[in-house]
Amino acid sequence: MELYDIAVVGGGVAGIAAAVQSARFGMKTILVEKTALIGGLATSGLVNVFLPLCDGNGHQVSFGLCEEMLRRSIVYGPGEIPPGWKNERNGTERKRFIAVFSPASFVLALDEMLDEAGVDVWLDSLVCGVLAEDGMVKRLEIENESGRVELRAKRFVDASGSAVLARRLGQNVVTDDNYFSSWTLEFKSGAPYMNYGPIYGNGVPTGIFSDDDLRSAGTSLAELREAKRHGITGKQVSEYLRVTRRCLRSYYAYAYDSGKSDRNSLYPLKLPIMPQYRKICAIHAKTMMRDGGDWTHVKDSVGMVADWRRAGFVWEVPYSALIPKQGPCNVLYAGRCIGAIGDAWEVMRVIPSAVLTGQAAGLAAALSLRDGVAPAKLSYARFTEEFRAAAIPLHFDDLGLRRP
Repeated sequence: MELYDIAVVGGGVAGIAAAVQSARFGMKTILVEKTALIGGLATSGLVNVFLPLCDGNGHQVSFGLCEEMLRRSIVYGPGEIPPGWKNERNGTERKRFIAVFSPASFVLALDEMLDEAGVDVWLDSLVCGVLAEDGMVKRLEIENESGRVELRAKRFVDASGSAVLARRLGQNVVTDDNYFSSWTLEFKSGAPYMNYGPIYGNGVPTGIFSDDDLRSAGTSLAELREAKRHGITGKQVSEYLRVTRRCLRSYYAYAYDSGKSDRNSLYPLKLPIMPQYRKICAIHAKTMMRDGGDWTHVKDSVGMVADWRRAGFVWEVPYSALIPKQGPCNVLYAGRCIGAIGDAWEVMRVIPSAVLTGQAAGLAAALSLRDGVAPAKLSYARFTEEFRAAAIPLHFDDLGLRRP
């Protein structure tokens, strides 16, 4: 087995950002993804909204690969960045610096980014085991059509969304509730349409399904909001997928029986091939992002993200939230499994935040390897030097931003 400089686990947008950044920095990089598609929830999960890179008041706050990916997401398919986002004040989500994309088109764009960067990509490859020695991860055990194979690297980035490396090493992680949310691409009224299911991933009603629709499925909005699942197990994943599909099946049956639609005018085009969990497992990091952290200056910030739910709230993201408090010293985390809990987790679990932390983890992995130090010992000045050279602002002051 070849020895890689950087191994990235998880081919969602966080993992892709980490792998692309690492490879562009000259590191021999491999990306391991357990499904046949890259992009994670954005593509396999059909959650096709690249949420805002601006604060809703005309100020862009996320840059670098965030902006590059957003713009690439609509290269091979439909979508438009709202032209007047800079003029908005207290702008709603869809009027901000945002893109709604075709999931399949985004896969092609992400493939292109990985090809251009020269990343070695393993698809349909599942991490089954992790071997750590002398305080470092030495190799991963991967299952794919070749059987069980070993993968060796000097630095690892866990962008799995479920902190799979930490869990395989037996480390404690933070878990939270997930709702039964289902995004489905369907044919409706003569055109493709994204059906958001009864509730979003945070339990807020979508208004797509009526009470009658849900009663016909043997459930209700209130029941679905209470039917949360905490943490993750193999059985829960299967249950999640089957329950959401059962609800969708009953919805179509009701639409046909009631005469509202028929099977030629309303039907599913594409179902998600992964459970649409939002918050699975987060690491215990050196710094935990918590409620009320917006507009808080962070000394070791790797960049900024906007609260996608409301205008005027911006967060600086600490590098130390990507570093585990305990465990192997050559592993960083990115995306939904970084050290963020509560409301901070809601802010950090979406595409822009995942891409930002992925790019930061990829750069830090590469820099720490080149400088011969553990990621936790990496000089922050060294990190900022590289990001500032790439014109990526790191602090509120860099943009002249103040709390409204």
